[in-house]
Amino acid sequence: MTRWRPTLITLALAMCCALPVSGAQARQQAPPGPDVSVLSAKALGGLGSGSAIGPDGALYVTHSLGGKLVRIDTASGAATVVGRGLPKQVPGFGVGGPMDVSFIGDVAYVMVSVAGADVGGPDELMGIYRLRKNGTFAVVADLGTWSRKHPPTDPDWFVGQGVQYSMDVWRGGLLVTDAHLGRVIRVNRNGRISELVGFGSTDSVPLGLEVVGGTVFLTAAGPIPHLPSASKIREVRRNGTTKVVGRWGPGYRGNRGLIVDVEEDGDGPMYGLLQGYWDLEPTFENEGFPAAHDTGEIVVVRADGTFRTVARKLDQPTSMELVGDVAYVVTYTGTVLRVEGF
Repeated sequence: MTRWRPTLITLALAMCCALPVSGAQARQQAPPGPDVSVLSAKALGGLGSGSAIGPDGALYVTHSLGGKLVRIDTASGAATVVGRGLPKQVPGFGVGGPMDVSFIGDVAYVMVSVAGADVGGPDELMGIYRLRKNGTFAVVADLGTWSRKHPPTDPDWFVGQGVQYSMDVWRGGLLVTDAHLGRVIRVNRNGRISELVGFGSTDSVPLGLEVVGGTVFLTAAGPIPHLPSASKIREVRRNGTTKVVGRWGPGYRGNRGLIVDVEEDGDGPMYGLLQGYWDLEPTFENEGFPAAHDTGEIVVVRADGTFRTVARKLDQPTSMELVGDVAYVVTYTGTVLRVEGF
């Protein structure tokens, strides 16, 4: 930073700052909004879900309709299929198939959800798959079977295999959120499955995950109609309980709910990804449907633990990755966005 010497110029600037500013001048001086551009519009075939930054710095995204894993160059947007043969999303279901991806070292793992007989599709394995060097996948953990054998205490569920949403690396293994059965599942490096966190009621719907220095953070969206007051970022304590570290402040009067992801890059602030305003009738048939178009937001968690919007009007975002001061956002409609200047 350049330190100005006390001169008449600085005195003049101070006097100008003290003068009232007209409405037109205030608009001209307002800081510009974030720059949102399309990195890729076709790589995901019209449906997006989870993402991760790979060890090579590229963005890896799941292709739910095609049962594939796709690599996207963050500079050019060029897309390459690096893995095939995963269970595909059941046609017309709107969610499921390959849902998220994480890396342990240089090996990619993909989590597949809502792809079995419970939802009217082929009885394919719902779980975690490891990408092999030949571009095919091997099963690591059968989450669907384990979930059916270990039902939650809350009786408010109907898909015994669960609806797993996101995944991240923790202690050499993997964590997975189950939005339907209300818990976070741990899978160790040998494929052993156990429950890390369980929510006693559907008032907390765990969705996004972020692990920072060994500490686990997750987003909880609340049941339909996904009210803003229920959108929270929680930190998982060592004893398996959670505490709220991010939420809308008591004075918030907007309608942005359905928080789907949380990200923190290094020592910087924590950000949340809100899919937006969920405006459907809160009925059984509408559970799992995305929020309204063009109502998504990126929020930053302030020092007092409340949200402040830094980017708005995103179209049904599902996941976000931070690289420095750039966010890569995947949307439900299959577009990958690059967001800068927030």
